[in-house]
Amino acid sequence: MINKFIYFINKLVGSPKDKFWYVIPSSVITDTEKVLKEYGSFNPPHEGIAYWAGSLVKNTFLVSTVIAPKTTSSVGRVLVTQRGNFDFVRILNKINLIQIAQVHSHPTSWINHSFGDDSWAAFKKEGLLSIVVPNYGLKGFGHLANCGCHRYQNNSFIRLSKAYVQNHFKITNNFQSQFLDLRK
Repeated sequence: MINKFIYFINKLVGSPKDKFWYVIPSSVITDTEKVLKEYGSFNPPHEGIAYWAGSLVKNTFLVSTVIAPKTTSSVGRVLVTQRGNFDFVRILNKINLIQIAQVHSHPTSWINHSFGDDSWAAFKKEGLLSIVVPNYGLKGFGHLANCGCHRYQNNSFIRLSKAYVQNHFKITNNFQSQFLDLRK
C-alpha cells in the first residue's frame, strides 16, 4: 500500500533525471499572459489557453511562438475547437515549428491537472508540456515554478517539481517571439 502511495505521489510531482532544457523569451510569457487575461476578464471570468511552438535543438526546446487558437470557454473549462486545432497544425507545418506546450488557466490557485485536463487534452505527445496558470492568469505567471508545469510521459501528464522547473526552464530577453492569434 505504501509503495502504491509513493508511486502515485511521484507520478504527480517528479524531477526527471534528464538533460532537457527549455529556453523561453520573456515576450512569450508576456503574450501568453495577455491571452489568459483576456479570458479572465470576461464577466464571469473564463479559463483560457495558448499554445507554444518552437524548435528542438539537441536537448534544448527553444520556444519562439505563441499561438492563440479558436476556443469555446466558460468559468470552469476551455476547449480548443476542431477548427482551432486544424488551423494550429496547419500553421505549425507552414512555419516549420513543433508544438512545445499548451498553457491554460484555472479559476483558483490549484495548479494540478484535472481529470478533464488529462482526458480532453487535444495533443498527447511524449514530452509535450502542459502548463497550468492559477487564478485565470489575472495575476500573471510570476515565476514558472509557481505554475503547474506538467509533461506528458509514459501515457500520462506528470507534474514537474519546482526544483526541476527552476533548473531546466530559462526565461531570456535575448530574442523576440512572434504572436499568432487564430481566434479571429
